Amino acid sequence: MTGFDEYWMGKGLDADAVWGVFESGRGYVAKVESSTLYLLRLTFEGHPTNLPLFDFEAIYKTVKGTFHDVKAECFAPSAYDSAAPIFLHRVDRGSGIFEFLGQLDPVLTWVVALGGASVWYRRILREDQNFDDSRLRFLRENFPNASPDLKMAYMQAWSTFARRRALHKMMEQDLRRVEVSQEPHSTSASEAMVDVEPLIQLKHDGDV
Repeated sequence: MTGFDEYWMGKGLDADAVWGVFESGRGYVAKVESSTLYLLRLTFEGHPTNLPLFDFEAIYKTVKGTFHDVKAECFAPSAYDSAAPIFLHRVDRGSGIFEFLGQLDPVLTWVVALGGASVWYRRILREDQNFDDSRLRFLRENFPNASPDLKMAYMQAWSTFARRRALHKMMEQDLRRVEVSQEPHSTSASEAMVDVEPLIQLKHDGDV
């Protein structure tokens, strides 16, 4: 568990252990390299350009940890075993934009879990909390490469995902926009991004 001094100052951080774990994880590199990856883009407001990204580790580890837990809670064991982790792709300095690369089904299921968490975060219980055909139609129309198994994972993520508190904390950092690339990620072309507003509403209490 990360301690206060380790997070804020690097005190007591076991760099040898960190590098040892990195060097032993080449299998994950190969798994990701062989996967079809999509871009997940999170846009936060309120990151001053003259200051460091103090919340970088918290945001990064929340995405990585909850992404794993979505897979573990919402996918069948075989789908969990075949799914690759999500990894950071880029952070645009001063923009509040964090980009990650992951496989389509777990990325979309994570977005749905975030949508379910946003409903509870805003403490509003209404019809959009429930699984409905309009959301599934949105997924089919915008992400035709998503698998049929996504439906069950979608329902699980929307209704039962347990790590809502961690997602709430991330939303409190002024998370304002969530997008997913419509096609597999390519460095040779600009990304065609889909704003997933129909799946997740991020307006805070008091917003117009």
